[in-house]
Amino acid sequence: MRHEALALFEQGIKSRYELDVIIGIDEAGRGALAGPVYAGACAITDPRGTMFINDSKLLSQHQREQAFELLPAHALFATGSSTAAEIDVDGILGATYRAMEKALLLLLPAVRQHWGIGSRIGVVVDGPLLPPFLEREEHLISMAIIDADATLLSVAGASIAAKVSRDAAMRVMARHVHGYGFEGNVGYGTREHIQALRTRGPSGEHRRTFVVKQLVETEELPLGRAAQPGAGKRR
Repeated sequence: MRHEALALFEQGIKSRYELDVIIGIDEAGRGALAGPVYAGACAITDPRGTMFINDSKLLSQHQREQAFELLPAHALFATGSSTAAEIDVDGILGATYRAMEKALLLLLPAVRQHWGIGSRIGVVVDGPLLPPFLEREEHLISMAIIDADATLLSVAGASIAAKVSRDAAMRVMARHVHGYGFEGNVGYGTREHIQALRTRGPSGEHRRTFVVKQLVETEELPLGRAAQPGAGKRR
């Protein structure tokens, strides 16, 4: 969607619900085999000159990183994350919601300071379901919108914050966890990554529930190098 449409759709929601500001929330890394899942929360302070903001999936790595550098001049944003171990315990959905809640709680004080304590704050989450923690927030007007990262400026900004922050964290992880190509695949299941799992087994940064499901069930990972039966979920 073009930038003008992103801004127009967001303004339409603000007008419809009489909101002073919208906080957009989106995640990154939900489908990876390794590393944390990240969430970004973003509120646009100045929509002028925000042509660089778009759904992070539609931007190249270079464009995303440039947008991330420009974002502080036009928005308030924060990120939250859940580790691979937390994903194995809580499941990917629960861990993603936890990361979203962390990002929102980090951002809310700055939003209230900027727009005022009594401001009407809307929260839009990309996806079909409203996270449970938002259902409990009586002072926020919350909604879930499918493909919101491609239709709302604030959610597109959140997608950039989450994606760039997670990619950077995975490149740092690659300095300490060798042999899986995290610096390039950022934890996703590329052919080289899967080959490394077949020969090395999972590292401590892999989501064992993901690895076991995708690789052991297809007989691509030696069981002895992965987790013992029942160990992956850590429940």
